[in-house]
Amino acid sequence: MSEVSIVNARASVMVYDEQQKKWLPSGNSPGMAKVQVYHHTVNNTYRVVGRKLNDHAVVINCALLKGLRYHVATERFHQWRDQRQVYGLNFASSAEAEEFGKIVRDCLTKLSGGSPPGADATAQQRAAEEERLRREEEERQRLEEERRRIEEEERRKEEERLLIEKAQEEERQRQMAPALPTTAPPVPQRAAEEE
Repeated sequence: MSEVSIVNARASVMVYDEQQKKWLPSGNSPGMAKVQVYHHTVNNTYRVVGRKLNDHAVVINCALLKGLRYHVATERFHQWRDQRQVYGLNFASSAEAEEFGKIVRDCLTKLSGGSPPGADATAQQRAAEEERLRREEEERQRLEEERRRIEEEERRKEEERLLIEKAQEEERQRQMAPALPTTAPPVPQRAAEEE
């Protein structure tokens, strides 16, 4: 199915009568209706459809078009105008009104080529997450470089220690070796006289 309901709420559907200058119930009688916003996923269009809860009579079937102005008159009463009619929804609760209004405004924003208000927040969250990950990677690299520097320093110190130990051992060996004469021993005299 190419059309899906994206939000629903309970509300009395009203139409404004220009001649009488007052709001009248849409349909044959007053009462609550299940009002939904449908999204046609293939055509990327939206419409508001409402059916009475008691007899399922359709009391509103209105396209949401680019440029439509959706007005939140009160916490529970929202209204808008199409080419021929002014519609009003008197919601059963503030929570339903708030959710329904948010979805309608998001739809209108999408139709006008923008991104819905939540999209900016989502993009900001994504950017913040990317920045956090970038900082974590930089910190990981910094710590890795520090670890390598410390290991290199420890290796260099160990080499110096081994060289010092080797030099000290050579010095000890040299000191313990018997002293060798630095000049040739004298030739015994007797042998020279016998010749």
